Amino acid sequence: MNPLLGRLLYGVAFCVGVPLLLAWWAGRLDAHLYLPRLQSSLIGGSVAAIGVALMLRAMWDLWRRGGGLPMNAFPPPRLVTSGAYACVPHPIYVGFALAVPGAAVFAGSASGLWIVTPVVWLALVALVIGYERIDLQRRFGATRPTPWLALPANREDAPSLAGRLAAVFLAFGAWFIVYRACAVIGAGRVPVDTMLPFERNWPVWESSAVFYLGAYAWIGAAPFVARTQSALREFTASALWATAIIGWCFLAFPFVATPRAVDLSSFLGAALGADRDLDTNACALPSFHVFWALATIAPWRQRIGKPAAVTVAVAIVVSCVTTGAHSSLDVLAGLLVFRAVRRRLALWRLLRNASERVANFWRDWRIGPVRIINHGAYVGLAAATGVAVAGSLLGRAFVGEVAFVALCALLGAGAWGQWLEASSQLSRPFGYFGGLFGGALGVLLVHAWSGHGWEIGAAYAVAAPVIQAIGRLRCLAQGCCHGRPAAEPLWGIAYRQPLSRVCKLAKLAGVPIYPTPLYSILGNVAIVGLLARLWWERAETGLIVGAYLLLSTCARFVEEAYRGEPQTVRIAGLPIYQWLALGCFLVGIGLSAVATPNVPAASGFNFLAAAAAVPIGLLVWFAMGVDFPESNRRMSRLA
Repeated sequence: MNPLLGRLLYGVAFCVGVPLLLAWWAGRLDAHLYLPRLQSSLIGGSVAAIGVALMLRAMWDLWRRGGGLPMNAFPPPRLVTSGAYACVPHPIYVGFALAVPGAAVFAGSASGLWIVTPVVWLALVALVIGYERIDLQRRFGATRPTPWLALPANREDAPSLAGRLAAVFLAFGAWFIVYRACAVIGAGRVPVDTMLPFERNWPVWESSAVFYLGAYAWIGAAPFVARTQSALREFTASALWATAIIGWCFLAFPFVATPRAVDLSSFLGAALGADRDLDTNACALPSFHVFWALATIAPWRQRIGKPAAVTVAVAIVVSCVTTGAHSSLDVLAGLLVFRAVRRRLALWRLLRNASERVANFWRDWRIGPVRIINHGAYVGLAAATGVAVAGSLLGRAFVGEVAFVALCALLGAGAWGQWLEASSQLSRPFGYFGGLFGGALGVLLVHAWSGHGWEIGAAYAVAAPVIQAIGRLRCLAQGCCHGRPAAEPLWGIAYRQPLSRVCKLAKLAGVPIYPTPLYSILGNVAIVGLLARLWWERAETGLIVGAYLLLSTCARFVEEAYRGEPQTVRIAGLPIYQWLALGCFLVGIGLSAVATPNVPAASGFNFLAAAAAVPIGLLVWFAMGVDFPESNRRMSRLA
């Protein structure tokens, strides 16, 4: 393609096509979804204007200082670190991330605010992690000047005022957006109270409100009392991790904590009542109050000593129960989140080491010319679990159609692998996108036959992350879908099994590589929680199918950036699977925009579905775990 024409088409696609697509999507969703509507010409217009101004300034900086156009496919030759790039990372994306919700609030589009905006944010994060950051490291090196709005440096000198303010924006800004958004959305149509029966009659100690309400000032002061940049960095990073984890919990689980009655006649009781009027009984488990109180121990101990900092934190935690604001389960969950965030590197090492053990645990058994490989059990279990989940969501009447779609997915995965990856050394590969397309074809056939395609598709959208999360254990053991060499050993796993594809095809035996199947497992665990919540809320079938495609393809785009299989086809610098992820992302937008029936209530565990799952699981184990290693026939060997 002519370079000038390529740049012109790229500019039109992103400056005209993307905004029009998002506007169309929001309008279509608004026509058939009922979500909380927020409209303000002043607020929305101001936020959108700030976003557009930031984008324009960043584009100007790239043109004048970078010597090129603001296009990641045609990047400027020089690194820009001044102007807008000295203030925030990736200012064009940040500006767009502000412009989208601003336009939604200005227009009063509920779907634009609650669906389009978070999807755009997720897509931008995936683009930065899955392409932009890697490309910048490749062209300009891993060490580059950091903008103002970034984590403090890991040093022992005192933070500047600007650094403290940046930490406030990062830590509390992210928390405020997530918390208020989840509070407006609420706990849904069928909330679950976390207050246990024996807690409902506990007395409320109004005097403990001193600690509960005083926590706001105590926590807000934490970035300003930290003595070192490293302490401020840990506080900010912990806050971002906790916001992501707790925000996911708020979205995935319909928990509420109904506060116990308080005596409003006293000053502190009235203050507690006013606080409750401004808050919500949702967004309770895990308790942010508990996390924040514990997170402030590290910065405050540098000023007042550990005993005093711990005493105040414990008093705040206890006040969550004594004021009647939280249940003991809320508090316990908050403690667990804090512990997980503080020990995140230790947890990562635990997961990494477990993944490495699975990756090097290969067992096989010979029966004449037949070889049975242990890793087939993983994918067999995955398929059986998927059929059982989908069948249990829909009920006994749908089991036959659920099983039929599972068979279509298996055939599609095999056909895809033969078309794209088969070779003399790899005669029977299977592919995720082939399974996705085969399953989609099965759903279309079911819809043409019985009219139940949307229901089957939605049930499999919920089951698909479970299927892939379990199935990725096979990828670890077989060595498929493996990562490229890791930048640091901490982030990699090493393969020593000679029959693994990592050792046999990629020749990376003993080299630490990114555990991309583990990335996929973690991503799918997060996705299934959100999709299960949509089913719990009896959402539209098309919205659930679309949400699966949108979420899974963002995760897949990032995962593919760290994969390193030598046989993967690349087109215009990107792996073919990233292009397929982009295509499926657009399909997800289209499917979610269609008005479709709501899902039925989950029927509960279905013995008929479980019975049907067993032979399907065994069939999949045979297809992906049983081969004929001495044969040279097509599709005879798995390794």
